[in-house]
Amino acid sequence: MTVKPHYHLCKALNGDMPQPLWPHDVALVPFRPDAPEMIAALHALLASSYEAVGDHVPPLTAWWQVLSADEEYEAALILPVVSGQGELIAFAHCWNSGFIKDIVVQPSWRKQGIAEALLLHCFQVFYARGADKICLKVDQNNPFGAERLYRRLGMVDV
Repeated sequence: MTVKPHYHLCKALNGDMPQPLWPHDVALVPFRPDAPEMIAALHALLASSYEAVGDHVPPLTAWWQVLSADEEYEAALILPVVSGQGELIAFAHCWNSGFIKDIVVQPSWRKQGIAEALLLHCFQVFYARGADKICLKVDQNNPFGAERLYRRLGMVDV
């Protein structure tokens, strides 16, 4: 397997973080680990996003077994976003160590501020948990403008 070059970015968490501004008709909802349809929707959105950049996600059952058994997994750190019609349109998945593993937004919902709102929400979640920083990795060739967003919101190379 080829390792893609990436940036490892972190943000110091302090008291002056902007509030997330969610677009109209979009809502952050609790993740329900007892809802197979929600898990399947998360997996499908993640898989399609990874496929768009030439990566892959294991099949649903294997993916969920590995993720939910990981020592850094917490259901409260999967942050789904739905449209007004209840469709999953985005989510963030964080590890309890203060690491954002994935932020994914459906292509038809991009460029509307959802990723920014999710990222700002992640900052607040970990600040409230007493973390002093939050980190992530982003491919240097990410085609979605993610690196630019992360840096604009104060994330820096480590």
